[in-house]
Amino acid sequence: MKRREFLKLSSLAAFAGCMTAPHTSDAQLAVKGIRIGVQMWSVNDLWKKNPADALRRLKALGYDGVQSFGFLAMDWNELEKMLNDNGLKIVDMPFYMKTVAPDSFNKFLEFCQRFKVDFVYEPYTKFATGAEWRYHADELMALGETFKKYGIRVGYHNHQHELRQHFDGKTPLEYLYDAGLAMELDVGHVKLAGGCPVAWLKKLAGRVPSIHAKPGGGNSVGGEGDANDWKAIFKTAAASGTKWAIVECETRRNTFDDVEASAAFLKSLTV
Repeated sequence: MKRREFLKLSSLAAFAGCMTAPHTSDAQLAVKGIRIGVQMWSVNDLWKKNPADALRRLKALGYDGVQSFGFLAMDWNELEKMLNDNGLKIVDMPFYMKTVAPDSFNKFLEFCQRFKVDFVYEPYTKFATGAEWRYHADELMALGETFKKYGIRVGYHNHQHELRQHFDGKTPLEYLYDAGLAMELDVGHVKLAGGCPVAWLKKLAGRVPSIHAKPGGGNSVGGEGDANDWKAIFKTAAASGTKWAIVECETRRNTFDDVEASAAFLKSLTV
């Protein structure tokens, strides 16, 4: 092959490589090594009307992962195609106890295995006594042993009542901590409940595969009214072994403005 022909082919190969670059790891948005996803509840009034368009828009904003219990009820072939088309992955998967009951467990497990989900969590529950919280924490730990054989970790996602309520001198979050449970720590809810996200991240070191990056006030992460110290949160989360931060903006679910503002703020933390 002549040198001129070799250089021409080399140039074409380099161009082809550039064409596929947007979906490679080089394009990922990350803060302190923690990748950024979004909980679809943030745009709940929009995404279910047009999932393909919503996923395209979220990827364009810089998000690499998405999360929603609603994915389970979709056509999995269509969902997989939309995710692949946009270079997105499902990050973690919520479940309710009925979702992992014997008659529905296999379907949930099949979904997790197909979409390579390795952390599942209960997104919400409430009890009226410490004994009930203690029993449920042990129940989740036992469920974790069932999932462990499939390489899947089980955890819990907090809201505010797990810090505001006290039973027998302990908060529900302390009962879950004492049991040894992994957490998807919602730092916004921790802040709004009067707790310290950084302190809880340190306490839960090694047990927080992901956090919910929810504003501690206001509409968007880092926006007006958000009282969270995001630099400290990401620094501590990274040291605690956290791999993903899932943006969740709950106050206005009929607009992309808040997830866009959140993405822009998080990008500013990477520079």
